[in-house]
Amino acid sequence: MTRLSTLALSATLALTAGAASAHHGWTSYSNQEGQVAGVVESAELGAPHGLIKVRAADGVWDVMLAPPAAIQRSGLTLDAIPRGTSVTAKGHKRIGGTKEIKTERLVVGDRTFDLYPARN
Repeated sequence: MTRLSTLALSATLALTAGAASAHHGWTSYSNQEGQVAGVVESAELGAPHGLIKVRAADGVWDVMLAPPAAIQRSGLTLDAIPRGTSVTAKGHKRIGGTKEIKTERLVVGDRTFDLYPARN
């Protein structure tokens, strides 16, 4: 293998590993349903998944959402979750004490955005 090929392969593997670690599966999360309620501090709905920072009574939580296509199917937009909006994230909390929840349903006022309808 040439030095250039080795460098190209190394770069590809590094990028793949970074993308894989950024996309969260379900194995790091509790099997039990949980929820986090609080106020939106910030929100982004980009790839590989959306993320809302929510200030709850016990601190700031990372509210992990679905990938962009699923967010769009649910009808959730940034306009629905501006800073200061009260939300409840229902899903599965991360194992190990990290303040993170993988959200199946996001409740904003009287509206529920079903991000993972197959998991209901």
